Amino acid sequence: MSKIISLILFVFIHCSTSFAEEPAAWKIDDEYLTPKCFLYEWMSSDNFEEFFNRYGLENKKWDDWWNNIGKYYGKQISVEDSFEASWGKDTLSLTRYLKDCTSPEPVTKDEVKLLSYSIVDVTPEESCKSLAPNIIAKCLDLKVVNVVESFPAMSSEVHTSIYGIFELMGKNKIILPLKMNYLMKKKTETKVQTKAEIEKISLSNFEWIKNQTKLSNTNQLIFEDRFLKLLEYNISSQSLYLGLGKGKKTLFKNLRVVLGGPPDKIEYLSNRRYVVANACRGHSCPEKGLVFIDTGRKEVAGVIRHFFIHDLKMSGEGDFLIFSKNHKTLNGLSDMFFKVVKEWIKEKKISPTKVRFIGSDDSINDVTKKFLNK
Repeated sequence: MSKIISLILFVFIHCSTSFAEEPAAWKIDDEYLTPKCFLYEWMSSDNFEEFFNRYGLENKKWDDWWNNIGKYYGKQISVEDSFEASWGKDTLSLTRYLKDCTSPEPVTKDEVKLLSYSIVDVTPEESCKSLAPNIIAKCLDLKVVNVVESFPAMSSEVHTSIYGIFELMGKNKIILPLKMNYLMKKKTETKVQTKAEIEKISLSNFEWIKNQTKLSNTNQLIFEDRFLKLLEYNISSQSLYLGLGKGKKTLFKNLRVVLGGPPDKIEYLSNRRYVVANACRGHSCPEKGLVFIDTGRKEVAGVIRHFFIHDLKMSGEGDFLIFSKNHKTLNGLSDMFFKVVKEWIKEKKISPTKVRFIGSDDSINDVTKKFLNK
């Protein structure tokens, strides 16, 4: 009898899990929107930078422009406009045609691109007219949507924005982002980890990176949650502008940008005590990053090569930002770190115009002379 009861409970639990409700899809005219309908910011911010460079005004701030993008349609931004990205191949547009991205069945996940979306249970306070006052088109619907970008073995990134569906004069239906990064200040609170919990996780990640053998290059590392946590816990949380996309980003996000393109192999030195990972930014390889991990001293340091002048030639030698949360000044970094960086400079045939350092107190200081004398 007990075996029969156990079997019944197993079937009940299994069925309950299997038939759990999927997030409701956005429906209009008997068709359902798929994740392909929604514009979102790439991890590198390259697509957002292209849009801003094409349409943005010099006197507008990056964040403010995206948070009020709907107000620019019909003026600075032509609805239905599309253009080739500066790196070629990709065609970019803020407009999505429903005929190209809807389905007769409800679909909220794209398993290939690892994208999904859900409708937020919040009605926008604003109307279509206030969000997009210059669009000459009929507004059919308006919703707040979470677009979730997932990565293998890595925490997901959620983009919350307001989207509007419009019917053009020719009866084509389109969807446009009207307010990006919406509700940024209204996110639900999450449990804050204690200092002891963070240190415990960080120590285990140092041991993991020292002993792991499955990952062989930097691109594989940046999709590994343990590596990202190792960086996040051990580098400054300061937001700063490095020219890697418009506006300020945390040091962690800036580093992800420059490690997201063509990678080099992970190097292990001195009986695997030191780990070195480097890569360059996708579509902009002169912008580079290097991470140096000392598993003995339990320290992380690194370099970002960046440019403040953006053009196709990346004029100038570029600047270096060296970072380490473990030391207040550049002099605290180990001789091995400087040896690795000097070899990287020689191999990549690069040299900095200016070198700055951000340390444990989050202050940014010019250390050009000190670095060149190392």
